[in-house]
Amino acid sequence: MEVPQSLRKWLVFHFYVDYAFAIPFFFFPEQLASLLNYEPLDPLAARMSAAALFGIGYSSLMAAKFDLEKMQLKLRWAVIWAGSATIGLFWGALSVDHIWGWIFGMIFLLFFILWFFYAIKLNAFNNK
Repeated sequence: MEVPQSLRKWLVFHFYVDYAFAIPFFFFPEQLASLLNYEPLDPLAARMSAAALFGIGYSSLMAAKFDLEKMQLKLRWAVIWAGSATIGLFWGALSVDHIWGWIFGMIFLLFFILWFFYAIKLNAFNNK
């Protein structure tokens, strides 16, 4: 079984998406919150979230070159991360009821579905 080129392209795309959000949330959280009308925003939480996106985005860029066995491991990890982040974002959106919580939740849900699809396709949950 080969790693599909489409998955490799999605991983590179994921890197760019994560960094597009991580850079402004890390360096300019207060200004971004004001621009998006997402106040009050905790700059510490924003920077911690951005740090996670930096690491996860970079890991996706590196994973784009993985062989099948490493890709299966990456996908298991990505499904857990994206799934738990999606639950956390929607849970938070329910308690805060702000449009950006729902938007970020939807973005994470879409990535969760994508990683889960490829994890199933590449048999990543075969108890290795």
